[in-house]
Amino acid sequence: MTKHWNRFLAGSMLSLFPASALAAPLTAADFPERPDYVSIRAESIEVPARKSSSTALVTRALQNHLVLNQTGTGTYLGITLLTDTLIGEYGPYPVRNDTYGGHLLSAPLPTPGSPVIQQYYWTDNPTAPAAGRTCLYEVEVYDIGGSCAAHVSSSPYNGANCPFNMSMSYIDTTTCEIQVVWDHW
Repeated sequence: MTKHWNRFLAGSMLSLFPASALAAPLTAADFPERPDYVSIRAESIEVPARKSSSTALVTRALQNHLVLNQTGTGTYLGITLLTDTLIGEYGPYPVRNDTYGGHLLSAPLPTPGSPVIQQYYWTDNPTAPAAGRTCLYEVEVYDIGGSCAAHVSSSPYNGANCPFNMSMSYIDTTTCEIQVVWDHW
């Protein structure tokens, strides 16, 4: 693990989530195509699976959504679709350059045919996300034959780069606990 990641895990504490991030929910329609930027087509990526030794039945699944900010400035969270409960956000907020930040959710388990979906974005312009370097993310958790699986996708806006960090991301196939890590440039 990198030095930044260890420091993040050791020093992070959940803090209260700023209410302004939930005040005016945005949708993908709020991020129109701009003639000066050609967006990359959103592509679904399968999250690597890990099988835990747990056989206990669970009714809630923790979802850990992290971002490595490499924009050169602070980056801010906005949530467009929240399936269930926001536990909190990892400090500091806004996420400073060259550090990890994110948020933690408690979500219901998916059922066959009904995935659990989260949509959120990170932006360097919290007052006008569609005008800033913004990455819009979607995370879908599925129940496939009694085993959990997940797919993620991202859509960059205004020159943002939003790669998925596959080496640090996983889903537990038994408990549906998930950790999703993105880079944001």
